[in-house]
Amino acid sequence: MKLSIVTPCYYNEKNLDDTYGEIVRQVFEKKTGYEWEWVLVDDGSGDGTLEAARRLQEKDARIRIVKLARNFGEFRAIVAGLSVAEGEAVAVISADLQDPPEMIPHMVESWEKGNKVNLAVRGGREESRLKNWFADTYYKLIRRWVIPDYPRRGFDFFVIDRSVAQQLVQMQEKNSSVYLQLIWLGYKPTMIEYTRRERDKGISMWTYSKRINLFVDTFIVFSHRPIRFLTGVGAVFGILGFLFGIYVIIDKLVNHTPAGWASVILAIMLTSSFQMLMMGVLGEYLWRNLDETRKRPLYVIDEVIEREDGETAGEKTEKPAPAGNEGS
Repeated sequence: MKLSIVTPCYYNEKNLDDTYGEIVRQVFEKKTGYEWEWVLVDDGSGDGTLEAARRLQEKDARIRIVKLARNFGEFRAIVAGLSVAEGEAVAVISADLQDPPEMIPHMVESWEKGNKVNLAVRGGREESRLKNWFADTYYKLIRRWVIPDYPRRGFDFFVIDRSVAQQLVQMQEKNSSVYLQLIWLGYKPTMIEYTRRERDKGISMWTYSKRINLFVDTFIVFSHRPIRFLTGVGAVFGILGFLFGIYVIIDKLVNHTPAGWASVILAIMLTSSFQMLMMGVLGEYLWRNLDETRKRPLYVIDEVIEREDGETAGEKTEKPAPAGNEGS
């Protein structure tokens, strides 16, 4: 049996040595009955992440490096890693040790019992109140409007069966989230709760602009509610406009007074602002539809770097990925 651990890496030069040590101690020395591999996906990092990964590979041939041609984002980097992972069980964990590797053996034991999807869900977070508030609000909205069964405080750390990993790779959706896709597939997940740690080393590249993009993608890709909301508001505006028109006609016939400029300007401002909002939401849907229909690859693997067992330290075999690799 083989266990694969997939880790997306983006500006994680300072974290990789510590993460490797923890994974070896907490996972591979405890699950001795498994062959294992650690798939590091360099998502176009601009620091020394790739070099740090290569140094680790010189020490341990079971480390495989997937170098993407540029930065594609965490979601696509994870899917790229899943596409090359060879284990019967596949874990996904970040490189910054905010998620504890010692939970992987527990999730693997759950997988051994036949549970194909095993999630490490957050019971709490050792982070600022502001970050906790934003995260909790986001997950409440997901549960309310997108996927009611989504874990209350989210997750981004899991162990899944190889068949589930292949299904995630085959979905090939451009603007999406692997975590939402995993719940959408419908497998009943086993959930193990933990407290997410505060980051010790390095600076998080999870910027507010990326969070906003994720928020928009979540509700546009996985839900029709924005369109339904605009349809409803449009209907309300239409009814109000019709009633206002009747009022203006009656007032003109009965009182012989000219229509007021204020009411006209107010009506124009309200309707035009709503029209712009509607066009913006429709534009978001159209853009994502265009992105899907162009059939560009979800990611491009520049090369997969491996060391064959038995080679001396410092030697490695580099295997370029096929041109136009789409992770299928």
